[in-house]
Amino acid sequence: MTSELDLQRVCLKILTDAPVTQKLDPFLSIFGRWRADAADPAQWVDLADYAHMARGPGIVLIGHRCNFSFDLGTAAPGVLYCSKQGLEGNLEVRLAAVFRHSFALAGRLLAEPEFPSGVHLRTGALELVFNDRLETPNNGAVSAVLRPAVVAVLDKLFGPGAYRLTPDAAPGRRLGFAVESPEAATLEVLSGRLPG
Repeated sequence: MTSELDLQRVCLKILTDAPVTQKLDPFLSIFGRWRADAADPAQWVDLADYAHMARGPGIVLIGHRCNFSFDLGTAAPGVLYCSKQGLEGNLEVRLAAVFRHSFALAGRLLAEPEFPSGVHLRTGALELVFNDRLETPNNGAVSAVLRPAVVAVLDKLFGPGAYRLTPDAAPGRRLGFAVESPEAATLEVLSGRLPG
């Protein structure tokens, strides 16, 4: 089954300490500027504003290969990266690429002067979701195929046994995992643990 799994749609959310009432105007400004930057290699094509929705998708920057947003849904507000296409290699290589790209965009976002000064990333609190119900349905067989690759990447990031990996077993939900680690390494440190 591993050779048949074309993993492309993967979402990684880095949770923050922002309140669920976080004002999203700064993200609208930042992402609007990113979208207008013709030299940006991400080639952003659209910007969606869901700030009016409580616990919703927030502000979403839409690209050909990925979407990037400040998301207010699920466990806590956070920075959400969703790959859509372009992943290559085995499952571990593809997952590592998702983590690297997510960390790079999150770092770029944090460096923006408008980024709210009171909001901090919780790099030891992550949500990993496989966003393709056809390719990666939420069942035991697919989870058994993906879990070793997930563990291999997380072992590099946090160290074996230094995190808790909890599957989302709720009926009707997409296949996914919550990741919790007491380590609060910077994005740069985490990225350096995933060479590629």
